[in-house]
Amino acid sequence: MHRSLVRSGVAAATAFALIQLSGCGGGGSSSSSSSTPTVTATSVNGTVATGTAVVGATVTLTDATGAQATATANTQGAYTISVKGMTAPFLIVATDPTGVSAPLVSVLAKLPSGTAPAVANVTTLTTAIAAMLTASGNPIDLASTTALAKVTLPSVQIATITLDTILAKILTQNGIQVAGFDPIGVAFTPNHTGADAVIDTVSLVSAANGGSLLVSNAAPGTTVALNNQTAQSITLAAPAAAANYLEPLASLLTACAANGTLNTSCSPAIDAAFLENGSTDLAVGHGLTDAILSGAVFGSPKTLAFFTRNGKQLALVQLPVTLASGATGGVLYTIAQQLPTPVTLANGTQLGWDLIGNQSQFAVSIMSQIQRRTFLDSKLNDVNRYESGLKIAIPTASNPTVYSASVTGPGLAAPVWLTQRNALGSNSLGLSDLPLSVAPVSPATTNSNTELYRWSWQSLSSTANFAPAASSGYYSAQSIDASTVPLYATYTVTFYDKNGAQLGQSSIINPGSPLNAAAGGTVAWPTLLADFATQFLTPGGSLAGQQYAMSVTWSSVVTGPNPTYPVTSVQIQAYPGTVSGSTTAIYGFSTGAPNNTTVGQYQTTAYAGTNASGVQTCTNCPFPALTSGGSRLVQLGGGQNGTTYYDVTEYND
Repeated sequence: MHRSLVRSGVAAATAFALIQLSGCGGGGSSSSSSSTPTVTATSVNGTVATGTAVVGATVTLTDATGAQATATANTQGAYTISVKGMTAPFLIVATDPTGVSAPLVSVLAKLPSGTAPAVANVTTLTTAIAAMLTASGNPIDLASTTALAKVTLPSVQIATITLDTILAKILTQNGIQVAGFDPIGVAFTPNHTGADAVIDTVSLVSAANGGSLLVSNAAPGTTVALNNQTAQSITLAAPAAAANYLEPLASLLTACAANGTLNTSCSPAIDAAFLENGSTDLAVGHGLTDAILSGAVFGSPKTLAFFTRNGKQLALVQLPVTLASGATGGVLYTIAQQLPTPVTLANGTQLGWDLIGNQSQFAVSIMSQIQRRTFLDSKLNDVNRYESGLKIAIPTASNPTVYSASVTGPGLAAPVWLTQRNALGSNSLGLSDLPLSVAPVSPATTNSNTELYRWSWQSLSSTANFAPAASSGYYSAQSIDASTVPLYATYTVTFYDKNGAQLGQSSIINPGSPLNAAAGGTVAWPTLLADFATQFLTPGGSLAGQQYAMSVTWSSVVTGPNPTYPVTSVQIQAYPGTVSGSTTAIYGFSTGAPNNTTVGQYQTTAYAGTNASGVQTCTNCPFPALTSGGSRLVQLGGGQNGTTYYDVTEYND
């Protein structure tokens, strides 16, 4: 279980530190005569970084009246915004243009005197401070003008002092004096030293119910719950490795990508014993190809957690990738290992770690998932609700001998089973629709058509309760409290062939935060356009007939004080379809990035029988017409920080 903190009162000893932080967040003051008006800054600048500069971040500043101004961060993560005529306090939200990372937040309680610009960095650390100004721990709560109006200079100072105490060991390790360190108002350079090294070391992750937890990669089992009750009773551990210990990998992998060699020949970045999801190739191990990553640029690796396995020092890391086209390739989660003897590179740099991969013989990934399900019909069990749990992805094309698999680990009271699906347009095993105790044998299949295991659920209405069927294999027998599940939990996946014989096992780490369904109430969800829902998801609608492809439209807020998670995939499921005389569900996925049609509105096309990899799995298999006894759903999917999000709108007759 995570260790968290409850405020027991801010020590009186902070009074001296308050004096030192009198300029915290650019909010210092100076005396002036009654006849001389006070001059204050008319612009705000700072750096947007998560250890690495967030290049191209959209920075939105909201003042106490709700007025807004925006800017774009440059290649160093720097931004400048004019605040002439605006009223403090200010909320500043920076949105990652790749959509990979959750929004970063900062606050500026007041403008400093003088003509120099006010400094307001927007980083993991400033987001932690903002979280400590809220009751929920969700810094986006400050987007409300009522909540923002309550932000004062003393409250920001106290939160800053609390954070400095929590980070004392990490600050000291990086040569920063603990007393008086101001993450908001002191300029820094995103170069993996000093303040930036501190940002490299810590991560801000979601709490089970949607708040915020601060964690050091040195000891991921210890987390600090951030809210207005956070106390100073614990300090996070500092790692043994320097913050930039993996930095050489970025240029080494980029050089290999240019040569199309992201396999074990990419030495010394990729170890000779590298194995990732059944492949000795980094790209293939993540469902990609060397051709796709040809010319790609790898960014600075981010270490999420150090750990030991079988006597080896390992690290769970994420590798940001930008494709040659300039489009984001997202992040790749993998495992690095400490080398017995460091390798000296051509430029004299010492490389002490390389990539070893997850060492799985099979292709499999496990991530946290949360979804919102909205029903357009009124069947008894079709209750609008949030659901959360795990996404267990076992692609069939990459695992030709695998017929089924079982999963055990934290949060799973009994083994969870997956097997071949009976639906067309899918490319992965589906969760069993029945509880199993032994591996299924061919030709047994599942009707569930999902890889999303649910361990928690919550109805959106106080008058309508949802209870999963006791016989379902993809719901937990009882809803669990995800706060009891450790961060970066390891799961054991056992694979079986079509005869029920065991093929092997893999240990897979979940890079996302374990979530309760209640966290769905803190997510900014996209919205399927009402006209489209009426036309396609309602019997008698103008699009309710048979369709081979469907243009799907929705609205999202991609910038601003409360941005929506980025939608990167759209899926349609329709039943009952007919293929070769058999009745089955028909899947269809979108391919390529969505189109931004108008401000805040997006569109993409889902093709019947096309799987998530863009492969057409059948011919003449349209989405069936929505008629009596049928069903349709549209799912808007995306992901951030190791968690996948799904907004599902459904009609079941």
